Amino acid sequence: MEFELPFNTTSLSNENLQEIEMAVKDAKKWPPPAIGIQATVTAGAYIGEHDLDVLQKNRGEAVEAYLRKLGIPSENIYVDPVIMTDDFLVKRTDGELAVRQVEIELAPICKGSCQWMCGDPRPKQDEEE
Repeated sequence: MEFELPFNTTSLSNENLQEIEMAVKDAKKWPPPAIGIQATVTAGAYIGEHDLDVLQKNRGEAVEAYLRKLGIPSENIYVDPVIMTDDFLVKRTDGELAVRQVEIELAPICKGSCQWMCGDPRPKQDEEE
C-alpha cells in the first residue's frame, strides 16, 4: 500500500486508515503456518517539504501507532525513514506528478519457513492493483 499525503502533513486520511485496516484484516486470515504479521513501513519525506527528519519520524510514528491499534505488536513493525528525491515521483492518472510518502508492506511471520506461500493460489496484492 502506498499513500500520498499533502505536503508537510503527517496525518493519514480516513480512506488511508480504512485501506490499512482492510489489509490487516485480510492478513489476519492467512492460513497456518502463519503465526503473525510483520509490517515494514517506509516513512518518507520529499525534498520539497520542510523539516524532513521531523516529517519522517512523525509519519512513521503515526502509521506504527495505527498498526499497533489494529493488533500488530511493536516488535513486528519496522519503520524505515527515507528522504525522497525526484526519483520517487510518480504520474497520477490525471497526469499530475505525485509523491507517495508512506508505504506499508505486510508479510506473514511463519512458524518454520514461508516457502509454502509461494504456491498459494490466492491473488497477490500487487496483482489486484
